Amino acid sequence: MTSLSSGINAEYGVEKHELAINCLYTGFLQPVNVAKVLIQVGYEPLAPVYKGPTLMFFSGGFYYPNIFKYMQYLKDREGTYLVLYRGLVPRLGGTIVSNTVRNEVLGMIPKSETKCPPEQVLCEVGRQCAATTAAVLASHPFLVITNRMIVAIIGSEDRYSSAIGAVGSILSDQGIQGFYAGIIPHLICEVSGRAMEVLLEEVYEKFDLNKRLGLPFDSKHALPVSSLHSFLSYPLQLTTTIMTVSTSGMAVSELPAMEGTSSGMLSCLSSLWKTGCMKRGSNLMFMRKAPTCTVITPPPPAPPATESKGAATAVIVEPPVIVSESSVPAPVPVIQPEINIIDTTGESQGTAVIVEHSLVRESPPAAVTLPEVSIIDTAGAESGVEATKEE
Repeated sequence: MTSLSSGINAEYGVEKHELAINCLYTGFLQPVNVAKVLIQVGYEPLAPVYKGPTLMFFSGGFYYPNIFKYMQYLKDREGTYLVLYRGLVPRLGGTIVSNTVRNEVLGMIPKSETKCPPEQVLCEVGRQCAATTAAVLASHPFLVITNRMIVAIIGSEDRYSSAIGAVGSILSDQGIQGFYAGIIPHLICEVSGRAMEVLLEEVYEKFDLNKRLGLPFDSKHALPVSSLHSFLSYPLQLTTTIMTVSTSGMAVSELPAMEGTSSGMLSCLSSLWKTGCMKRGSNLMFMRKAPTCTVITPPPPAPPATESKGAATAVIVEPPVIVSESSVPAPVPVIQPEINIIDTTGESQGTAVIVEHSLVRESPPAAVTLPEVSIIDTAGAESGVEATKEE
């Protein structure tokens, strides 16, 4: 998120040549802004690498690549450098609108004519805060459009590929209120920063601290107020970026880093505090330490195939299958067919069961009682009884 107070004169607003310089500066740093927004929402496509303790890395751990490798990844993924300029048009529009509205409001509110220095300081602070509030309200929709066009890279959503398509998607999904998602932390961040900057500058000027401190030069505009405020208010800047896209229903909403950030500003800050990500995306030029890193140990490789003169044979190791007793089905009883044994007289002598013999027997077969049949000679007389024999 670009600070609206950059390049602004505390008394007269911004001149036209300064506005042109701001636009050129914004366009030049757009690739950095694209990577920064993606990092702020927690999109980390590059795996962290382990770095041992050195002079540069005081404590060993896992570190993400710097922003230059991040931008190179985006270019390689999309196949063009134009992806690094996604959202440039609405961002330039927001810069022009905010500066124009600020100048108009500062022109409508007259400066205080009181001779009391404290009252002059308070009146000027209120005047600048009113102008900053109007500028934020007018330019915030452009910030929402810019951020959603950038995070559309994650899920390759075509409906956010242009500014016009983004406007139509926001209107159809969320209405007018969708353009003001994240407006509260944005207002707090910008207004507090402007108030701090103007307050210190006015106090420095009204009480003539330059002569009292014995400084040889006018250090009114050399005070590092903007840098100090940017450091202190970075959690609000991060919250603004997250809230502009957390309720969009896009692929970015499914990232693990976005969990618990869609309920409001306080819940978003609480989630960032618990996960230790209050400064996520603040360090871009150097390798960024991963807050948490889960190391997934890959499974051991399969044993290599043993080659022989005839053909290659591969060894396949299958995991053991554990079967509980309850999962083993009960044996199904097999009903063997029965046959009747009938002698030559036509009378039934009993029944026998056909038993299928296996090829290998571990025990001798059980004794079978054979039925008795009558032996009749050629004359028709009964000669005796003899048991039938199995051939």
